[in-house]
Amino acid sequence: MQRATKLRKRRGLTVPVAAAAAAVAVGLAVPAMAAQGGGQLSAPGAQVLGAGQVGSRAAVPWGRVGPGWSVVLYSAARGAEGTRPEAGPLTLYLVDPSGGRYRMFTWRAHSRETGWYLLAWSGDARRAMFVPTSELYNSGREQVFQLQLRTGAITSFRLPAGVSAVGYTRPDGLNILADRGQGVSAGATGTLMRFSLTGHLQKTLASVRGLGAAAYQPAGLEVAAGSRDGIALVSNAGGVIRRLIVPGVTEGCGAVRWWGAGTILASCAVSGTPGPQLWLVPASGATPTALTPARRGYGFDQGDFNAWQLSSGLYLDGVSACGTLVIGRQPARGPEQQVRVPGAASSLIYAATRTRLLVQRLGGCSPGASLVWLNPASHQMTVAVPVHGQQWGVVGVAPYFVTGKF
Repeated sequence: MQRATKLRKRRGLTVPVAAAAAAVAVGLAVPAMAAQGGGQLSAPGAQVLGAGQVGSRAAVPWGRVGPGWSVVLYSAARGAEGTRPEAGPLTLYLVDPSGGRYRMFTWRAHSRETGWYLLAWSGDARRAMFVPTSELYNSGREQVFQLQLRTGAITSFRLPAGVSAVGYTRPDGLNILADRGQGVSAGATGTLMRFSLTGHLQKTLASVRGLGAAAYQPAGLEVAAGSRDGIALVSNAGGVIRRLIVPGVTEGCGAVRWWGAGTILASCAVSGTPGPQLWLVPASGATPTALTPARRGYGFDQGDFNAWQLSSGLYLDGVSACGTLVIGRQPARGPEQQVRVPGAASSLIYAATRTRLLVQRLGGCSPGASLVWLNPASHQMTVAVPVHGQQWGVVGVAPYFVTGKF
């Protein structure tokens, strides 16, 4: 899990493996599960594909792309304990809420694209952002690649030394958010910056002590940025609007996303506990409230780093023993209940609807990761992207801009 630890430090996360799971999926596994109705479709149309159906890029109903959709990287490289690794092609899919997938582009083995890390998807659904995996952990000049999803055109630029791309601005992704010094230490100061799509610095937004993960307000006017003692509310025009202090926090928070129009979901480190705790932080400056308790390491969940409020309850992304990821349901009263995903030793939620969770299924010993839609109340599961044999499978997921409680 060395790569996961490096990615955590690189992105300033407050959980050992939260965002690292996608990046290290090449070293994890999950049994293959066949999807139903795997017919190949290629003709253009306005209909969304059903579960297990595969279409071409020409068949994407662009007018219907939005919440519930995801851009997904699938690697056909192979490798398992006791076997010789084998390079393979990399395919970029667009996955719809019904579980259908559209084959957008495929890159041959050993191409430069097979070394890319999927970082973000623009709110106008037109561009996907990548950076070389080899440049995620160093302090050099990071190269940013942007892929036009409708045409396949690729452009790139390099950021200044020590600056890292974070994602697209909101709502449409017409600029790029970047940072310098995120996650170095809770006492160090980091800087948020806004660049054009061609790499020109437009604005230095703010310097924040203990800069953590940042999340744009849906309208794009404000950015919530993690800080040493809570959240810094930053204007997209530049400057800190106000500091939002989370009670008892001294070791840093990260902004997960906006939970509502005026509330930020934050994941904050808790001294003396193995994992983070979730807070709801009002942007107005009112007192934050704990969404989850501080876990003391006695149960299956040792700390929570994301939450999803569905019609059937509050579901949590948590970290467990040995770096595994778990999903829990937190009732209004009583202990948290573990949600088990069939065929997975480790599970990570990427997006949700009112009734379902988009889950990456991971295993623990050898390559292989798949993507499924799971209804945690009915236990009904739909495989969106299956994994084949000993292939690495799903190695990157960028959901359409996630906001709110669902």
